[in-house]
Amino acid sequence: MVSQRKNDYFKSIKTDPGTVAGVTMKKEGKAMISKMLNMVYLIALLVCVIFLIRTIKDDRAAVVPTVNSNGTTTIEIPRIEVSASETKKFAADKFEMGFSLEIRGKDKEAVFKRISERRAVIFENVKSLDIPQSDVEQNSVDIRKEWTYRNNKRELVGYVATQNFVITVNRKIDAAALVQALSPEPDVEIRRTSAGLKDENAVQSKVIKAVGEKARSKAKEYAEGVGASLGRVLQINGEGGGVYYRPVRYRTNGLMMAKSAMMDGAAEAAMPDESAIADSVEVSASVRVTFELK
Repeated sequence: MVSQRKNDYFKSIKTDPGTVAGVTMKKEGKAMISKMLNMVYLIALLVCVIFLIRTIKDDRAAVVPTVNSNGTTTIEIPRIEVSASETKKFAADKFEMGFSLEIRGKDKEAVFKRISERRAVIFENVKSLDIPQSDVEQNSVDIRKEWTYRNNKRELVGYVATQNFVITVNRKIDAAALVQALSPEPDVEIRRTSAGLKDENAVQSKVIKAVGEKARSKAKEYAEGVGASLGRVLQINGEGGGVYYRPVRYRTNGLMMAKSAMMDGAAEAAMPDESAIADSVEVSASVRVTFELK
């Protein structure tokens, strides 16, 4: 009975025109969607192929085959090589001063005591100018024997004690004031004041970027002059460069300056002579860059 009903149902579907048309439309819709998706995939594939072909053509146009004398062929990329240099001057914000003490005498203990007293004078002047002691570097005291030769015999003359100092300040006026304060001291020798920069890396980075832009601008002008344009950077080499200062050498004997100050009048009342201190630093950079030509 049930089997008979199923057979009747399927027969009605086969004979019903509306049902058959619905099934046919569903099949046609699926086929249409499949065709549209295939067309989208085909268009996307064509775009990729065209892009790839253009890229290959551009790459081929960017290379030039060169036949060598031995018969081999070398593929070379059209290029242009330029060099540039840049130098900028910056105001110094760090000053390093060198001083030394030298004491002579026949008694070793007296010489050591004397150099301790003179070292205290240096630190008193440093303190009076509000310079932190952490900015004062000193090496150990060196005491050596001083000899002379008479009739092929070595005789002890006495002892020489020395000690070196490096004092760093942030202002030029402070450097000049300390030099002036220690100049009258007969046992103090003033070595040199060097102007510098607290952050050399940051300053040099500015100059390096500037010289890079200068090289690119120069290469661009050459390229445009022959109707070409710049491509990628093929090679870059930094050449030399660095931080330079021109130190004012201020080496003299303290006793001579003390006599000069006495002749001039009151040395303490005089303003510090800043002209004896270097105040600028030159930072330079050089570069050689190779660009691709298009």
